[in-house]
Amino acid sequence: MTLIDDRPKTQRTLSAPERKARRKRVLTWLLPIVGVLLIGGLFWFTQQLLAGGLGEPREATAEEVSVNNTTQFGEAGTSYAVQYQVVTLNLASLPIAAEELSMGPDAQAVIAPGYGFLDTTFYRGQGGGIEGQGYFTEMMSSVTATTSGGEVVRFDMARSPVGWAEFPSAMRAVESGAAAFGWPVDDAEITAFTEEVADAVRTGQATEWAIPAGDAMGMPVSGLVSCSGDGMCVLSYAIDVSRTAD
Repeated sequence: MTLIDDRPKTQRTLSAPERKARRKRVLTWLLPIVGVLLIGGLFWFTQQLLAGGLGEPREATAEEVSVNNTTQFGEAGTSYAVQYQVVTLNLASLPIAAEELSMGPDAQAVIAPGYGFLDTTFYRGQGGGIEGQGYFTEMMSSVTATTSGGEVVRFDMARSPVGWAEFPSAMRAVESGAAAFGWPVDDAEITAFTEEVADAVRTGQATEWAIPAGDAMGMPVSGLVSCSGDGMCVLSYAIDVSRTAD
C-alpha cells in the first residue's frame, strides 16, 4: 500500500439534522450580506433621484407662480402647488384682480393635495403675523380662493384634522392665531371650549367655535374650530380681502 490511498472515495450523505445546521450557517452570513446590498442599492437609487431634482421645486412658470410670488389658481398653478406642496400669497397690495390669480371673475378654486400638507405662507407687510413681521405661515390641508365681480374677495384655509389626543395642538394654533391676527381669545375661552368639546365627544355631538376676525395684519382674518362627534377637529382661517384697499 502506498502513502497515497488510491481507493475510490465515497461521499457521505448528510443527515437531516446536519443539512439543517448547514442551511442555518449559510443563512447566518448570507442574510446580512443581502441586507447590506439592498440598503446600499436603495441609498444609491435615492441619491440618483435627488440628483435629478426629485422633491426640489423647479423654477415655476408665470402660469404657476406670478412674478410677485403668488401661487396661481388656474390649472397650471394648482398642479404645481400640489406637486411641490407649497402655496404662497402676496397680499401686500389689495384689492387683487381675479385675473391676477388666473381665475374667472366669479369663481372658486381649491388647492388640496389629497395627502400631506401645503406649506402655506401669505404676506401682508403691515404688521401682525409672526413676530409682527406681517406674514403668516402654517401647514394647511387646503387653500381656497374665491372671486366675485372680477376681484378676489377671500381666501379660506384649513389645517389638517386632529383627533382628541392631538386637540391641544389645535388650541396652540388658536393661540398662535390670536398673536398673529389679533383674535380676541384668552386662556379662559380656550379652556371653556376644551371642556365643551370633551362633553360633546362623550355624547357624540358635533360642536364648533367661531372666532371673530382680528385685523392685526391690516385685513380681517377670522377663525373657526369645527369638531365632529368623534372628536376630529379642524381649525380653518378666512381671510377677507374684499373690504380692504390700499
